[in-house]
Amino acid sequence: MSNEILKKHLSDLKIETLRKLLGEDIVESLLEWELGTITKSKYSEILCSVHGVKLFKNPEFRYHILLTLRGKQADTEIPILKKLAKSKKDDKNEIIKDVAKCKWNKSELSKEILGIFGYTLEDAFPQKETDEKSIVQVDANERFYELLDYQYVIKQRALTNLTDGVELKRFLIHMPTGTGKTKTAMHIICHHINFNLRKKGLVLWIANTVELLRQAESTFEAVWRNLGDGSINVYKLWGTNEPSLGDETLNGFMVCSIQKLLALTKNSHGKNLFNRIVNDVRLVVFDEAHKAFAKEWSDIVDQLMIKKRGMQDRALIGLTATPGRTTSISGENSAFVNQFGSNIISIDTEIINRINLSEQDADNATAEMDIIKYFQQRGVLSKIKKEELEYPECLTEEEMKGIRLVATEYGYDDFSKDALEIIGKNRFRNIRIIERIKELNRDDFPTIVFACSLSHAQLLSSALTLAGVPNALVTGNMDATDRKNAIAYFKDRSNPLNVLINYEVLTTGFDATNIKCVFITRPTNSVVLYSQMLGRGLRGPQMGGNEECLLIDVKDNLKKYDEHLAFSHFNNYWNY
Repeated sequence: MSNEILKKHLSDLKIETLRKLLGEDIVESLLEWELGTITKSKYSEILCSVHGVKLFKNPEFRYHILLTLRGKQADTEIPILKKLAKSKKDDKNEIIKDVAKCKWNKSELSKEILGIFGYTLEDAFPQKETDEKSIVQVDANERFYELLDYQYVIKQRALTNLTDGVELKRFLIHMPTGTGKTKTAMHIICHHINFNLRKKGLVLWIANTVELLRQAESTFEAVWRNLGDGSINVYKLWGTNEPSLGDETLNGFMVCSIQKLLALTKNSHGKNLFNRIVNDVRLVVFDEAHKAFAKEWSDIVDQLMIKKRGMQDRALIGLTATPGRTTSISGENSAFVNQFGSNIISIDTEIINRINLSEQDADNATAEMDIIKYFQQRGVLSKIKKEELEYPECLTEEEMKGIRLVATEYGYDDFSKDALEIIGKNRFRNIRIIERIKELNRDDFPTIVFACSLSHAQLLSSALTLAGVPNALVTGNMDATDRKNAIAYFKDRSNPLNVLINYEVLTTGFDATNIKCVFITRPTNSVVLYSQMLGRGLRGPQMGGNEECLLIDVKDNLKKYDEHLAFSHFNNYWNY
């Protein structure tokens, strides 16, 4: 999809129109930062970079861009557009007004307009993935799908917990990001289905983002093909996926969003399916378990973890890279611990030494208690090189007045959206951030940038485009296809794009092994969120990543957490 034709036509618009289309806030900030003269050509380039084909959704934009048609092109296209829009006008401007007012959808008129500027209907209206089957059967292969030593130990300890005879068992598995948490969990699940459940009953995997759900589905299928006993049903229950089920008992593996489970409890049809899940479930696995403490989500877990007369026993496993929810010693963390039975399975380096060393060497060896350092030494995780980015002017007194902590949807306190907007608009802070990103790009450092807000992400992308730095914008409200393409461009090292600017995505469920720098511009009070952002660069050479990863933290970010403390801060809450 090329923007070249659109850029040419955008350059024919008045500079005031281009500024209005880009947004006055972004324009004012770019001018205030004095990054250079912004010509009409640069405005056109920025609009294509930030918005691209999505510009055509705006009727005002369609009107202005169609007015740029000249000469033979206008003589050819205007009559066609008039006919498709069923306009009764004869004046060119009036015809274009009628055309621009028409509904923007997958129509012949939209196709004609897009074609003028080199686009297709598929570019503007990407096909939604509605052709996925809600139930698939996955056959097993013969090849063995091996676990690493520490993953195997976690698996065996988990299976011991699942078969120790304690009803309604709850426990949490803690493995740092980048050490194969999802794959290890799927080995546990496949073994449990094969040998303990004898393929009877339902294993329910719960997560809160599409990325995590897809990752879980694909990983389960890969493990089952290697370790599974025959075929198994995989049920997908998220977004538009809702399998059509008969009255038979649910047997197999179900991947479900917490949002879908909540929705099922709020109408009679949904409650019927929810009650069937409650009745047939034998194992509940909650990915990113720290989020299970949010009130509504916690209620769902409690409804699943009951055993009425006639029901089979079931267990709850939480998965997390950070076994705590806030940075303070609080009743909230204690309650979170209790939700998983005050029972955590973590990586024990002393046991790993017993496996890998001779008896004499193991007796004389001192076990490395710092799990992050241990995996860095083994090359499983990259070594983090920290850099604190300073900027000349701190946040003003006026800016500080608007910065406060509020309760988030996940139950912990963090900076409010208004506070993050204020921080994200600081001129000196942003100029320093952009300067550093430009340096990283010159050094060919693939970099993920975590922005403060949506507007901050758009602003950074605009400024980098203006500076000639190839970048992609990935936000939570983007079309899934656009997001997928942006991530693919970043992961493709033959592509010159080295900078991925992110807001509300990529903290979890995203695996890119080429990351050399994690740039955190978003301050946070949550050790959970901070460690997830940091985790994007933690994959070491043994996991297909890099020996080292640069972590850049803006000076106003929290400084009492480093990559070691983030994983050990909550240990005193657990009964090992």
